[in-house]
Amino acid sequence: MTDEQIIMLVFLIIAGLGLIFIIVGIFIILWQKRKTKLCQEMTHGIVVDYCYRGNGVIVPVVEYHVLGETYKKVRTFRGYITKSWRRDGEPYVRVTKNDCLSIAGGRMGKSDAQNMWPLGSNMAVYYHPMKPKMAFIEKIPEHQSIMAMIFIGVGIFLIILSSFLVYVIK
Repeated sequence: MTDEQIIMLVFLIIAGLGLIFIIVGIFIILWQKRKTKLCQEMTHGIVVDYCYRGNGVIVPVVEYHVLGETYKKVRTFRGYITKSWRRDGEPYVRVTKNDCLSIAGGRMGKSDAQNMWPLGSNMAVYYHPMKPKMAFIEKIPEHQSIMAMIFIGVGIFLIILSSFLVYVIK
């Protein structure tokens, strides 16, 4: 292989990976938009348990009923923010206006989860009428998925990096 062929191969591999990342990010956005559009029916669910997500994050498990069937769904958030400090008067755990779970002090105890979402408390559930298992707990997302933005950002970075490497190597 000549040097030019090797440079072109490196460019194609890195740019190809970037393109794959961008496609996955776009797929995540389209899936989220489709799910948001379809999950418009509302019912009320009850907090029945808690789920440990790792890294000190605890979220509620909500049970709801649609057409005689019982479903359970874990409350998801747009993202998690952990910080080592908090402002005076700010709660240790709160949900931000962008639907991120903010945890001051780095860890969330079960008592924090119980204070925010007591067992037996009601939460709104937005579900797909034909597939009630497909649902959002508490609110329908208004913002794009952070994961999708990360995939697209990494993809763009890889494409720019591959172009830069070709320019520098030549």
